[in-house]
Amino acid sequence: MNRSVWLAGLLCLGGCVASHPMPRQFDLGDLPERDPRSGELAVNLIIPDVTQPSWIRTRDIFYRLDYESSARPQRYTLNKWVATPGELVTLRLRQALQSANRGFTVSAPNGVAGYLLQTNIDEFTQVFVTPKDSGCIFQLRATLWKPDGQIRAQRAFRLALPAPTPDAGGAARCLATAVDRENDEIIQWLGAVATAT
Repeated sequence: MNRSVWLAGLLCLGGCVASHPMPRQFDLGDLPERDPRSGELAVNLIIPDVTQPSWIRTRDIFYRLDYESSARPQRYTLNKWVATPGELVTLRLRQALQSANRGFTVSAPNGVAGYLLQTNIDEFTQVFVTPKDSGCIFQLRATLWKPDGQIRAQRAFRLALPAPTPDAGGAARCLATAVDRENDEIIQWLGAVATAT
């Protein structure tokens, strides 16, 4: 092969690679320390993976332009989650419950009798009211099953918070805060319903 043709091809390939930068990746950050005054659980819990609808079963960070069309979710092209929202929320929920639980928490049934906490994400999105004003919405449904297979309690958790910046980084920080606050609410809810007679 002619060396000049080979070099031209290599430069072309390099130009193609350079024109598609790697996306920035986000996770939920470090788990915040729990306030010792918030109380503790003392219940055996089984926590299966959090489920999510098919449209957010991806690493894309979604946003909506409410000032144009709230029914049209869009995605950032140069920003991604490091994992799907379901995986991120599952890990964070297990971490939060393990830090609050004086009993023990396992990720899946393994012969241990205990309550089963089933959770489903309904919304995990940044929302723009104006081009420079955004927030985030995190909505999750929780069902607590008794060891005998009966439903003990159900509840929907929904939190809307302002984002610190109107971009993907602001969405990631806002949603991380929303997840941590909802986990605190879930812990308080479990403390009430799992120990109630």
